Amino acid sequence: MKTSQRYLLITALGIMAVVLTIFLVPLNQEQESGWIRSPKNPMLTLGSGDDFDSQNIMSPAIARDTSGYFLFYAGGPAGPLTKEDYVRYQLGLALSEDGEKWAKLGRPLLPLGKRDNFHATPALLRTPAGDLHKKDGLWHLLFCGNRADDIEHATSRNGLTWKKDPRNPVYKGAYSPNLVQVGEEIWMYYVHKPTNSAGGEMPWEIHLATGPDFYSLRAHHTNPLLKISQPWEDKNLFYPYVLMEGNTWFMFYASYWKGNPHSTAIGMATSSDGLNWTKSDDNPVLTPMPGSFYDSKYTSAQAVIRDGDHYKMYYGSRINMVHKYYAIGLVTYHGMLASP
Repeated sequence: MKTSQRYLLITALGIMAVVLTIFLVPLNQEQESGWIRSPKNPMLTLGSGDDFDSQNIMSPAIARDTSGYFLFYAGGPAGPLTKEDYVRYQLGLALSEDGEKWAKLGRPLLPLGKRDNFHATPALLRTPAGDLHKKDGLWHLLFCGNRADDIEHATSRNGLTWKKDPRNPVYKGAYSPNLVQVGEEIWMYYVHKPTNSAGGEMPWEIHLATGPDFYSLRAHHTNPLLKISQPWEDKNLFYPYVLMEGNTWFMFYASYWKGNPHSTAIGMATSSDGLNWTKSDDNPVLTPMPGSFYDSKYTSAQAVIRDGDHYKMYYGSRINMVHKYYAIGLVTYHGMLASP
């Protein structure tokens, strides 16, 4: 074989290796975990112009009601392109008939206030199975109201028009709440940001607060529920999302992905009581897809719902260091989460 031919062959094999790395490795990862990306991704993308979600879009919360699917999210108008910090986030809503083709409402759900000047990480009150739970005939929503992680409460009669609770904040020092109605109690899973004796930051943990109503939530004595412990996890745990299948509780959570700079991935843990958790040996269950135009850096801030014979997981995604979050994607899992 001539030198030129050998060079061309080596070059062709190199290109094929790159292609296989970009496309087949993520496919194999999906086949192993069972979570498959929708060919219609992304579900939602950044707004345009002066839209409140023109620079960032993140932290979905999903619900299904008689009129269809509701996808709540947080959007931001500021970032590196506007030469600002990530500020003035507000909550948005998109509607769908099938859970895959979405239409944004096009306006923030709630106005910012002097204290609650940063609205993010919306969480709906749900049943343990993950379905919408209307308490006293109302939709209930919790969200972070500012950088101090005050937890705000809002209610709605139809999921479209929302009213802030005049008793806000209902809890302090909790990031990314996740709500479940368990019997007569409200369980709020959240991210706790501990500090050391010198006031320095420590790895974030997953905690739980419980109470008979939103005004009586207290930190649970079993805290912390989850801490950094697996080889893939780095720095912090965040965005807990909890639901129950049969007699087993499942928690999806995210962490920075060790060995992959500026990247996050999603893990899963199980529990028999919602308090004592065991992380899956197969973690992470969803990782960024190399070369993707919408989720090559982040997969996190997830929300999960059972939809017939499968689960839908909506998640925040990122592709660069310009937009904190760039889009909201969808993966599906057919069958049951619990091992047979």
